[in-house]
Amino acid sequence: MTIIDLFLIILILSASALCIYLIFILKNLLKKVEAVSSDFHNFINKSYPVLDQLNEISRRANKIVTEAENYWDEIDNTLKKMKEKVSGFKNLNLIRDTENPAKDLIKNLKAFIKGISAFWQTFKRN
Repeated sequence: MTIIDLFLIILILSASALCIYLIFILKNLLKKVEAVSSDFHNFINKSYPVLDQLNEISRRANKIVTEAENYWDEIDNTLKKMKEKVSGFKNLNLIRDTENPAKDLIKNLKAFIKGISAFWQTFKRN
């Protein structure tokens, strides 16, 4: 047996040992990958109820916001109607002032009566 045959036997034994070692490493790696996959599936299954609750909360919040918008629209319409009524009262006062031409005559008659009354009181004293 030559040295080359001896090295060849050592090489074959080393390659066989390496192959056996790789088989064990791959087996352990496969177990770890399966464990991670199992954990990942458990995580996904546990997250479904959370997502369902989040969906329900989102739906309720949307409903509340929609109702608040409707109430806000009603309040806004009520305020607009009140503004129109108040401005209508202001317009009535302006119309009453402009459509009453006898107002100046009445003021003048009152002033004339006050003047006559003052004159009469002064006349009685003297």
